[in-house]
Amino acid sequence: MEKFIEKNKDDLVEIVREILKIKSVEDKPEEGAPFGLGVKLALDYALTVGEEMGFKTKNLDGYAGYVEFGEGEELISILGHLDVVPEGKGWKHHPYAAVVEDGKIYGRGAIDDKGPMMAALFGLYALKESGLSVKKRVRIVFGTNEETGWKGIAYYKEKEKAPLVGFTPDGNFPVINREKGILNVTIEKKFSPENKEILLKGGERPNMVPDYAEAEFSNAPSLKSFDGVEVNGNKVIAKGISAHGAHPWEGKNAVTILCSALKDADISKEVKSVIDFVNEKIGDDVFGEKLGIAFEDKESGKLTCNLGMMKIEKDTAEIVFNIRYPITDSAERITDAIEKSAAPYGLKVKDTHHQPPLFVSESEDIVQKLLKVYEEETGEKGYTLAIGGGTYARAMEKGVAFGPVFPGMVAVEHQPNEFIGINHLVKIAKIYGRAIYELAKD
Repeated sequence: MEKFIEKNKDDLVEIVREILKIKSVEDKPEEGAPFGLGVKLALDYALTVGEEMGFKTKNLDGYAGYVEFGEGEELISILGHLDVVPEGKGWKHHPYAAVVEDGKIYGRGAIDDKGPMMAALFGLYALKESGLSVKKRVRIVFGTNEETGWKGIAYYKEKEKAPLVGFTPDGNFPVINREKGILNVTIEKKFSPENKEILLKGGERPNMVPDYAEAEFSNAPSLKSFDGVEVNGNKVIAKGISAHGAHPWEGKNAVTILCSALKDADISKEVKSVIDFVNEKIGDDVFGEKLGIAFEDKESGKLTCNLGMMKIEKDTAEIVFNIRYPITDSAERITDAIEKSAAPYGLKVKDTHHQPPLFVSESEDIVQKLLKVYEEETGEKGYTLAIGGGTYARAMEKGVAFGPVFPGMVAVEHQPNEFIGINHLVKIAKIYGRAIYELAKD
């Protein structure tokens, strides 16, 4: 398998570049495209590549799709996603040009998760072409809205009753067998009388650290100079640094920067209370201590809290938190604590969206086999990890995350200039091909 991948690595690179050129950010639904045309085109492309490789393929009404290889009752699944987060600002190359420079392929989705999914597909192709026999069926399952709600994989599980057992190439090596719970909490405040002084907006997705926020005043504001903030007429603009919501300390939150700058702005008491809430209960704290939700356990570490979106409109203010909580904590405790902290400011919990934590015992066969593959392919000691990110592993009956990021690598997902190294891409294709074989051979 490894010789096949090495010999045909240029084909792998081109497959990755072509799928990176498709802007697969969720958009308005169309016929046959429940998550927008771009996501549909990415799914169609992946399935076409699978067909050309000689695999059986199936499109589940644009919600998901898969390629399949092998025979047998048991099924091993490699589950990942083709949708991406918005590109954001600050790119040195166009985010959908798939530019190759210095041995790297640049593009939104390069590492999260298009590049690794194509590497897994290519690994399966190498297994097929090698003539090695397997006793289980293998599916590469392409999800379509992992970044925005998991409706695609829910549809897949509704239509395809076979249990999902396997791995997702959407995390870190060696093996992630523990994932924190993910809780999005939206709080709001209704204004009476109508707010006529300031409109504010910042953030595109709850699971991204906002890199841009702006406030527009009805009259030119008088503000003190503030680092990272500029005043342009009636508009105040704050710029931060984007990062994944699972590790918000790696970014700079433009919303909290903006609120700090607006601390002494001349606005009504009712509207100002929302700004005060952000400054007093969030600020630069990413562990929920000021908000009263901090928690930590030895199995999965500290709770993290990202203020992902905020808006102040004429009649309503709304703030959305993306919280990653330890596996021994509970969504109910966190929601109750936020409600209590927000109440003095006139804010109330509007709604929540919740994904429970994941835990797969290290003694499970799938974990042991993947650790063995990792050790033999890298020469490094294998071990299990806990993360704050949420992967499709938790959509499986028994699933873990397996790469693509090696220990010591800098996180580039959800950030400007996202990339995957070509040598890295080839290496993970070899690892995934071997892993698939080990899981399916007996």
